[in-house]
Amino acid sequence: MKKFHFGGHSVNHWSASFIFFFIALIQGCKQPDLGLEVQNPGDVISLLRTDSMAVQSTLEKEDSVKSDELVFNLLGSYQDPYLGLINASVVSQFRPSISNIILGEGFEADSLILVLPLRSAYGDVTKLNGLQTFKVYRLEESLALSDAYYSNKVVAVSANPIGMLGPILPLLSDSVKVTGKKEAAQLRIPLDLNLANEIAANPSSLTSANAFLLLFKGLMISSELPIVQNGKGAILDLNLLSGARIDLFYKNSTNDSLRISFVVNENAARFTQFKHQYSQQIQNLISNPGLGQDYSFVQTMGGLRTKIQFPNLMAWKAGRNILVNKARLFVPIDSSAIGIYPVNPQLNIITKTENGTLSVIPDLFVGEDYAGSSYKPATKQYEFNITRYIQSILDGKAVDRGLFIQAKGTGVSSFRVKINGGSTAIKPIRLELLYQILPSN
Repeated sequence: MKKFHFGGHSVNHWSASFIFFFIALIQGCKQPDLGLEVQNPGDVISLLRTDSMAVQSTLEKEDSVKSDELVFNLLGSYQDPYLGLINASVVSQFRPSISNIILGEGFEADSLILVLPLRSAYGDVTKLNGLQTFKVYRLEESLALSDAYYSNKVVAVSANPIGMLGPILPLLSDSVKVTGKKEAAQLRIPLDLNLANEIAANPSSLTSANAFLLLFKGLMISSELPIVQNGKGAILDLNLLSGARIDLFYKNSTNDSLRISFVVNENAARFTQFKHQYSQQIQNLISNPGLGQDYSFVQTMGGLRTKIQFPNLMAWKAGRNILVNKARLFVPIDSSAIGIYPVNPQLNIITKTENGTLSVIPDLFVGEDYAGSSYKPATKQYEFNITRYIQSILDGKAVDRGLFIQAKGTGVSSFRVKINGGSTAIKPIRLELLYQILPSN
């Protein structure tokens, strides 16, 4: 009989076959990852699966968002092919870079330049499609660092702009030289020299930041498109704390090449305004909830979110004692709508409390990695783990007031994504449940 050798020992053909069968049996019986720690290995045989649960999806506007003193600010306009005209404006204080500035005798202003460093853009910044006009208005009301400002806040500003630039194409990759030193890509907007002369005529305003803010409350910077057409324009990403300032270039009786700066620092109150002039398509989706069953959207900038409900969940339970091992919500996107507008890298999924305030779902208490929400490019969808949320509803510990899929980083980014609805013909939103039916108590 033919023999095999294992670890220096000889075994016959039948013994070897038994060993291979035994190893295969052990590997084939490995327990699948079922999600919840309560899974009993002895209950694997009773594990059931369903992914035919009805999913109801509707589009709604997100509330305004707190947008003050954030890490980044947004500025610009673009005409989204689906959403309509989207606009972001910046409102900010500017503070003297040093105290007790003395301009000297014979002051004469050469130029006054608003500098806004550029980081990136969302939309088109190429050729004629990227053209924008930027306008600068003087604030007529004071800001306070201790106050909270939301993205829909309206501030009083001068009737006419004190600075304007464009139509121009914002250049994100071109550095500039300022007084002989290379600086990162930036917008440089000339301001009215009357402001420089007003500052010089009030030397007491240059003794401290507080004194300066009494004279000059700050600026609002807005933008507009010279031609409003689908695909034109972009939202620019700014980091005001990395060089945003007003440069005053001047001369006096003793020197003809001087500069002082009024900067945006951590003590400067600032916020971003968002305006959405939604297309008729979006308005119809919002006013007719049933249309959201085909497709919906999620947008940053305090824009749009999608509400998800499971209307048949409790009827499906039908009085049974259900243990949910894993509940995953799959949210596919319409990849044909991406174009030049990348999708949100990550979304949030939240719910509401009894009094209507937004609240995290219990799965998020475990951690973001557990709850999911990152975009999966390979499958073109988002995947959320909502096991604890579903279990709490089935147990009667929570009411299905809806899940809300909304953008993460809504105040500092300009992403949007078109998602499939709950009953679209191809790849609808889908809830997958792995569960067990336990004996009734």
